[in-house]
Formats: sequence, structure tokens, C-alpha cells
Amino acid sequence: LCSLSLNASDMAHGEMAGIIRSADYPCAHILELEQTGNNTWIVKCNAGSYSVRKLADGNYAVDAIKPDQDGG
Repeated sequence: LCSLSLNASDMAHGEMAGIIRSADYPCAHILELEQTGNNTWIVKCNAGSYSVRKLADGNYAVDAIKPDQDGG
């Protein structure tokens, strides 16, 4: 988990890449960023796909998405 203070409307590719890297996943740059709900995103990086969600305490949880889970 990492704690950055970002609102959903403020989320930019560079900030999301930083959140993913802070969770010890590789992500040099974002290829696709899709908000899928309130404080949840599907992110496709050069190194993989991730599910990112902002938790109630302000931290972010990042989970890797296996290729068969994202249609790839």
C-alpha cells in the first residue's frame, strides 16, 4: 500500500504509474487508464495490467491482473 493524496478527478498517468511503482510493481509508463468505479481503476502499463483502488484510509491497493483476466 502507498499513501498519496490524490482524488479521482486529479489522477494523471504519471501519478498512477508512481502508485503502481510504490506497490513494488514495474510501470515505466501508462498505456491505458480506465476508471471503473468510485476510486477504482484498471491500468495498463508497459509492464502489465493492474487493478488499483483507493482505500478508505487514503492508501492505494494495487493488484496485478493476469493476462487471462484482462482479455489479453
